[in-house]
Amino acid sequence: MAVVQKRPSSRAEGGCLAAARRRCAAATTVLISGEEDRRGAFGAVSKARHLRTGEVVAIKSNRSGAGVVGAALLREAPLLAACRGNAAVVRLLEVVRGSGMDDLHLVLEYVGPSLHDVIAARRRHGIPFTESEARHAMAQLLAGAWTMHAHGIVHRDLKPGNVLVGEHDRRLKICDLGLARSAAAPLRDAQKVDGTIGYIAPEVLLCEKDCGAAVDMGGCIMAELVMGQSLFPEDGLCQQLITIVDLLGIPDDVSLMPLGIDAAAPSKLRDKVPEERLSAAGFNVLRGLLQYDPRTGSPPRRCGCHGSNPWMTDD
Repeated sequence: MAVVQKRPSSRAEGGCLAAARRRCAAATTVLISGEEDRRGAFGAVSKARHLRTGEVVAIKSNRSGAGVVGAALLREAPLLAACRGNAAVVRLLEVVRGSGMDDLHLVLEYVGPSLHDVIAARRRHGIPFTESEARHAMAQLLAGAWTMHAHGIVHRDLKPGNVLVGEHDRRLKICDLGLARSAAAPLRDAQKVDGTIGYIAPEVLLCEKDCGAAVDMGGCIMAELVMGQSLFPEDGLCQQLITIVDLLGIPDDVSLMPLGIDAAAPSKLRDKVPEERLSAAGFNVLRGLLQYDPRTGSPPRRCGCHGSNPWMTDD
């Protein structure tokens, strides 16, 4: 079954755990918060304190205790372990088991709120991200994604809700590898669409067989940082695909959709992201991150946005 998520809920919607202080596996940790800190595709994340070290950590638990969720956490654990040393990915500390066979938990470093919550809070207060702030954030995210790819891991669900903002240093860390896969793993059914509506790459929506590292390029995150709102707010997969094709001016012979868009059709992206919010140099980076044309190859089609790009290093 495909895993397609609706947009992330706010932190306040997490709800209380069954017990305010619940021990989690062999006296390793104890929760210090009665509320879930956030929710992912395959588990609820709660703030906790490590009993042995006193360190504040995050615990990702299978919400329902269902075996399928426990299996998903076990699949996520080695992917997180493979990212050890990548400063832009949340660090896995240990995997622990509770009272039952399916009562599984990932103990992770505690980072801070999600980028989704930070963007929403700044929007409420009328404080948009500056271009310099967006540049700094994207440099961290892209460096983290490229390091993941160099180790053969594709995240496949990059979005503000899966990026954490450091509580003290404000550095960004990628989290929730529940939909990630190893590049060495056999390809799953290409007809399944996994991801979160509003952030799914067009090649995934078009059910292409080999969706590689290019799906992690984060153009939607960059646009949301700059604009303070989602670039593709649609609620349905089909409507999102139509909006992407129309906004980027993807010709019918590429999208294979009869929308009357030819090769001469201009992109409408600049109308959505005006120059007063993003300079010409920054817009070129955004356009590169969102570029889609399967005729030009695989991930290199978006590599013009590498960290060596002048805009990325311009402070």
